[in-house]
Amino acid sequence: MSVDVSVVIPTHQRADLVGRAITSAFSQTAPPAEVIVVDDARDAATERVVRLLMQEHPHTLVYLPVDPARTAGASASRNAGVAVASQRLIAFLDDDDWWDERYLEQATAARARRNADLVVTPSWMVVDGVAEEWAQPSPEAFAGFRPGVSGSNLLITRDAFDSVSGFDTGMWVMNDVDFFVRLRERGVAAVAAPERLVFHEGRGDGHLTSASERRAQGLEHFLAVHGPRMDRSAVRLLKRRIHAARISPDSPRLQRIGHRLGVAWFSTPADVSGTLRRRWRGRRRAH
Repeated sequence: MSVDVSVVIPTHQRADLVGRAITSAFSQTAPPAEVIVVDDARDAATERVVRLLMQEHPHTLVYLPVDPARTAGASASRNAGVAVASQRLIAFLDDDDWWDERYLEQATAARARRNADLVVTPSWMVVDGVAEEWAQPSPEAFAGFRPGVSGSNLLITRDAFDSVSGFDTGMWVMNDVDFFVRLRERGVAAVAAPERLVFHEGRGDGHLTSASERRAQGLEHFLAVHGPRMDRSAVRLLKRRIHAARISPDSPRLQRIGHRLGVAWFSTPADVSGTLRRRWRGRRRAH
């Protein structure tokens, strides 16, 4: 039996991955009423993948190509998807991520038990087939600027979404955290689901999580907007990420050295040990 949920999947030239996301949405033990794929690149390969899957789901899969000049980026695409959604509950899923088959069943049950407007589900990060614990939402996390949210682990009521006018299209990095913070400031009731049922793809093209000047500028924009309300630990972490984003092989050597020093300056012993641990695991997987 389906649930009254519209799933919105923004996609940008990921024909090789979006099919997995769509299939995971339709493979739920409590399947959604509809899945809306918003394509902001009008990519022919992506359209072929979606049209093929529409043969299996002719009445519940929607392909929504949008004008890249007017609706560019994940935030704008999510807003466009919600604008045409027919259901009172909205679930977001990024095109390179996927859900366990029990995701919607758990999220809708958690919302009903607590009469919440927003449900955040713990997630995994998958790199080279190896899953590690990632986002961990909790009441304590919800009070700060590391609430454990992403573009794939949110179930929200349409009324709550509309109360903050959706995602901020001018926030191209950390738009999920910005969205959550604005919801929190509006008094929207959030609850953390118990089981870890969301999977994030840790590798791939097009990620703004990799080092780039655009990512650094996006983090600086987030800091400019939210910095006055952030505690010292959150500000330190963000400044560390800004320096890390500017360590690019294309940058002049002296600039790379300067930003590496910046990363070191804003790092704690836990940051250093975590980085070394991830590098060690990467080397072990490579061999």
